Amino acid sequence: MITLITTSIFALYPLSFQKSQIYNNYRASSLIMVTPVAHAIDVRELTKVINERILVDRISFSVTEGEVYGLLGSSGSGKTTTFRMLTGLLPPSSGSIKYFGVPFPSDSQARLIGFVTQDDSIYPSLSVMQNIEYFASIYGVEGALVKKRANTILEKMDLLDRKNSLASELSGGMRKRLNIAVSIIHDPKIIFFDEPTVGLDPAIRKSVWQIIEELNQSGKTVILTSHYMDEVERLCKKVGIMYRGKMMAKGTVDEIKKKYGIKQMEDIFSQFKAEEI
Repeated sequence: MITLITTSIFALYPLSFQKSQIYNNYRASSLIMVTPVAHAIDVRELTKVINERILVDRISFSVTEGEVYGLLGSSGSGKTTTFRMLTGLLPPSSGSIKYFGVPFPSDSQARLIGFVTQDDSIYPSLSVMQNIEYFASIYGVEGALVKKRANTILEKMDLLDRKNSLASELSGGMRKRLNIAVSIIHDPKIIFFDEPTVGLDPAIRKSVWQIIEELNQSGKTVILTSHYMDEVERLCKKVGIMYRGKMMAKGTVDEIKKKYGIKQMEDIFSQFKAEEI
């Protein structure tokens, strides 16, 4: 096992962790029962302090099941740190995270989450299908179920006819779609997208938007970070806007525009700076 950033929550940790009892318990779990609750994600007073510096300062927000939620913020806002805590890559200093009413992290929750990283997490030297099979094995998806899910997902991602191609041979748009595919092979209920279209040309951006919309329409809860306000306005039902580690605004895009008297969402950060003066 090569230690590198991948879309699997457990694959983000060293091999020693993957041999631990937590990992074995996770792999042994074939079914997770989820009690229906109002919120897919519930964050309360979440805080992260590193070397006495407050990176995230007691933020609270919730995401309704089946919603697309945007977590926004400029560089240094604490957005990335928050995302890392939400996906289990960084432990909070204090506060709580719950998924479907269950405190996170717990052994049973890894299968609930899919994490689409900003950079490609796939292995260039493996074929499309081999990448799918590898990530499926990490999540404990085995046997005939792997092939069934792989074919379904690859067809949705328009990659079925390239399943035997090496990942290194794919175009940028195809690699992005494969990156999404390996992130959802375990059929997660919540999918995290970290800057899903950064650096992509307009046509590929729109194809990724369509994939996110289709995932959401199929019942998935989506939380994403983005610097593109047109992306946010198209995809997100609600947003939370961070500034200097604090959650400064929450609500729909229209509600936030009205509250701060702005016409474009890009102006919100200038508004926050002006309030500091």
